[in-house]
Amino acid sequence: MSTWICFGLHKEEEKAIEINRDQVESFLESGGKVWVDIEEPGEEDIEWLDKTFEFHELALIDVMNNQVRPKEELYDDVLFTVFSAINLNPGEEKLDTINLNIFLKDHVLVSAHHKPLKTIRSLVKAMKRPNPPLRKGTDYVYYRLLDGVVNRYLDVIDEVNVRLEEIEYEVFQTYSNSSQEGIFGEKRRLSYLKRSIGPIRDALHELVYGSFPQISPETQTLLRDVLDHVMRISDAIESYRELSQGLMDSYMTQLSNRMNEVMKLMSIIATVMLPLSFLTGLFGMNFEVLPGTGIEYGFWILVILMLALVGLLIWFFRRKGII
Repeated sequence: MSTWICFGLHKEEEKAIEINRDQVESFLESGGKVWVDIEEPGEEDIEWLDKTFEFHELALIDVMNNQVRPKEELYDDVLFTVFSAINLNPGEEKLDTINLNIFLKDHVLVSAHHKPLKTIRSLVKAMKRPNPPLRKGTDYVYYRLLDGVVNRYLDVIDEVNVRLEEIEYEVFQTYSNSSQEGIFGEKRRLSYLKRSIGPIRDALHELVYGSFPQISPETQTLLRDVLDHVMRISDAIESYRELSQGLMDSYMTQLSNRMNEVMKLMSIIATVMLPLSFLTGLFGMNFEVLPGTGIEYGFWILVILMLALVGLLIWFFRRKGII
């Protein structure tokens, strides 16, 4: 079931007021500004948007599809924008995204999404305070929405940075077997972030350097700052991808070195055991007469000889730096 949030503001008013859906048209007719947010829109909500604002049919179809690529399109006097927001809802897949669909025209801003968004919750709180964002215009609310979406990507990038530092410590200090799984997990997350942020960067570039009558020059300047954040995110993703690959190479090198150490130890043990096996095999042959077998302390002499041989081999390996 859909959830509606509507805020309206008249020019002479200092605070935005929360209104219901039925008041939107009358509020606009009286010269007010309106922000409408719809969570989990259904067919009935789409019909209302079509009837009330006459949004383009293709844009309304995109609202119902959460797989639409981030973009901006101009339909007559309406700027339609789709942004992929990171899904931070508890219990949800961390790599999941939620499309935030935004319609912008004179005095009207409509946002629609299929799951709760932290950006929307933050903006609702701002609307209830003195000097709400709506006072600066619907295009400023538009900027706040896009900026909020991008800031969530910055939060995730910071999380990736912290996690890679932890993995780096594991690889070089403790050598945890879970390091490989952690590296693959972060590489997967970085690849997903790269696929998500690329279309957002392209759309923002058009919004900043294109000409849109719905966006004032002041707001376009603010959007340039959002684009700078996106470029920073893109650079960080590439940097962390290189770091994660370097960590994987280091992990495999450490694994190879440890395997070599094991093989080295096994070779030393085999080398030490070889002469001992020869001696025990020689004196264990099934002959009635063997030199030395008649000596009273022959067994202990052989044991001492073998221990001396082991000591000599260990001394030789240490002298050569093998152990």
